[in-house]
Amino acid sequence: MNALGIDAGGSSTKWAVVDGAGGTLAAGRVAPLTGHLYSTDSRANAQIVLEQLRVNVASFAPHVALAGVTGLTRGSGQAAWLEETIAQTFRLERCAVIGDMDLAYRAHFQPGEGIVLYAGTGSIAYHVTQRLEVKRAGGRGYLIDDAGGGYWIGQQALRFVVRQIDAGLPTADPLSSAVLQQIGSSDWDVIRAYVYASDRSPISSLAPLVGLAAQQGSAEARHILESAGRELADLAQRLQAQVGALPVTTVGGAWRVSKLIADAARASGLVFTPSSVDMALAAARLALT
Repeated sequence: MNALGIDAGGSSTKWAVVDGAGGTLAAGRVAPLTGHLYSTDSRANAQIVLEQLRVNVASFAPHVALAGVTGLTRGSGQAAWLEETIAQTFRLERCAVIGDMDLAYRAHFQPGEGIVLYAGTGSIAYHVTQRLEVKRAGGRGYLIDDAGGGYWIGQQALRFVVRQIDAGLPTADPLSSAVLQQIGSSDWDVIRAYVYASDRSPISSLAPLVGLAAQQGSAEARHILESAGRELADLAQRLQAQVGALPVTTVGGAWRVSKLIADAARASGLVFTPSSVDMALAAARLALT
């Protein structure tokens, strides 16, 4: 019996297929998919992404699946719709859809054991009690917070660049150069289209450029990355104030942008262990249980 695992987020949707013994058969990624399935258009887009995924895994004919999806609460109407849609798309015998943080927690801890500090497109600190109650800090979305995540890092870089332009200052800083090269122009109409014509992905994609600019000597890039680390440390520490000084595991792609993020988090007093778990693969193996 083959199992499909899905780790769906705002930057991409990672997937893995395992055999009945948990051995990896295939893995990859397709377009982003989130749990913000509140409109006809968003649900239509989810179906397009799932069809892309179906084409990738069709030859492995999975029987069961587990999907962890950002921005989604297990048992909600959105989760029920997505669960049914995945089951029908892949002709599954069994399917479960949970939040991406529930997946991350199950992949690392038993209930009550620890805290998952996530920094991907967004950011959140997450704990599940022994009574299966969720305790959290952050994770309010990019319109409210998500400080320290990839979108926030890219947003801070863009803010720096446009303020440099507004002040008529040279854009020779490595950060300005990298961002404007990615966008293709310093013209506001071009920047505006880059920022507002799509989803969060274009802004999140700027985060790795901040890491590279810091290596090239940009003081502003370094400041942004160190600020991200401090924000993430504060996030975990706020949750520890609720649940106690439990072990912290860090997950998510934003941690890989630069070592400066983790260094700043540790300098803020946070003790943590970086995760090496592949979430899509963990989901596939959990689907077998």
